[in-house]
Amino acid sequence: MRVLIALVLLWSGVAAADDVYRHVGPDGVVRYTDKPPDKHARPIQLEPLSGPLPATRARRRFYSAAALRAAARFAVSIESPTPGQVLRTGSRMVAAASVMPGLVDGFALRYLLDGRAIVAAPTDELSILLPDLAPGDYRLSVAVLDGQGRELARSEEMTFRVAAP
Repeated sequence: MRVLIALVLLWSGVAAADDVYRHVGPDGVVRYTDKPPDKHARPIQLEPLSGPLPATRARRRFYSAAALRAAARFAVSIESPTPGQVLRTGSRMVAAASVMPGLVDGFALRYLLDGRAIVAAPTDELSILLPDLAPGDYRLSVAVLDGQGRELARSEEMTFRVAAP
């Protein structure tokens, strides 16, 4: 509990003038101290917990695109329409997807109808309106793309039908 209180005080700026060092002991416990644990120790940089960032500094993302690409495995699925669902021509048709662990800045979705992109540019929207479709069977899938347009994951292809009213 004392360590938590000390960290809160340190991060809130009360002890901001002092250097803070992070040390992992032989028992695996992480400790924070104002004294260097060894001669090679370097102080850590503490960011303020709240408040606006100075105008000269860009806001950092919680996750970097490179870190997510390297560490995360995306799971994308189609929520609407459902497999085998019959939609009526002239009605409002929506395609909706879900992405786990979630879609973050720098990533986008490409909705594919019969293997072709529904809209020209990738989007960060989890649902889109489908274009007017003639009666027939259609295959829908959704791909997660990184900032360079590389596909990271794709949903299973799902078939639905459009019928006359």
